[in-house]
Formats: sequence, structure tokens, C-alpha cells
Amino acid sequence: MPPDSPSVWGLSYTAVEVELGSLGGGQYRALASRNTVRIERDAVTTFRVAHEVTHVWQKRHYLMPAAFLGAPCLRQPDWNCTPTEAHADAVGEAAVLAGCGPGDFGWPNAEVTGCALPNPLEVHP
Repeated sequence: MPPDSPSVWGLSYTAVEVELGSLGGGQYRALASRNTVRIERDAVTTFRVAHEVTHVWQKRHYLMPAAFLGAPCLRQPDWNCTPTEAHADAVGEAAVLAGCGPGDFGWPNAEVTGCALPNPLEVHP
């Protein structure tokens, strides 16, 4: 990881803002891998950053809370609703409700509000 990598929940990741339409031809606005979160420049929101960073957390810990097996997704379309997506949606919503901003998740050049970040293990459907 680069030395200036964002960090949240004890995990570092690479944050990349990409051009509009560069992630799956417009089907996706954001994607996460084990170490990288990519979000289209005009789509960086608290929900999206928290959602994608939750995927990094899931992949690094090989963990998905059992409560999300069969849980509905809050924002995903039915065709994309899986337990991992339902969990990431719930953490994203919890971050918005807590008044967090992208900077609280380490997103570069974004304001840090100092909110109480939701713990992925404590968020429930």
C-alpha cells in the first residue's frame, strides 16, 4: 500500500476517483477490490464510500455477518442483492445516519466530521 493510503477500521486501502462511465459502462458507479475502492468523480458520497470500504473490510476479514443471509438490500436492485451487498448497504446507511462524511472513511481531500463510525460487526439488517 502507498504510504498515504486511507485507513478505516484498522485497514488501509487505495482510494481512486475515476472518470464517469469508466466502471462497467455506466452499470456501476463504484467498485471495491481487496485493496482498492474506485468511485466515479461525481459519485463520491458518504453512502458510496462507506458501502465500498465495507466490501474491503469483508474481503480482508473473509467475513460477512450471518444476520445478512437472506436480508433485503436497502439500495441495491434485486438482481444485485446478495448478503454482502445487503451488509454494505446497511453500513452505508448507518454512516449517513451517524452524520459521517467520506473523509471519515479516509477518502482523500474530503472533510473529516469526527462522527462515530459504524462498526461493520454491529450493524444489523
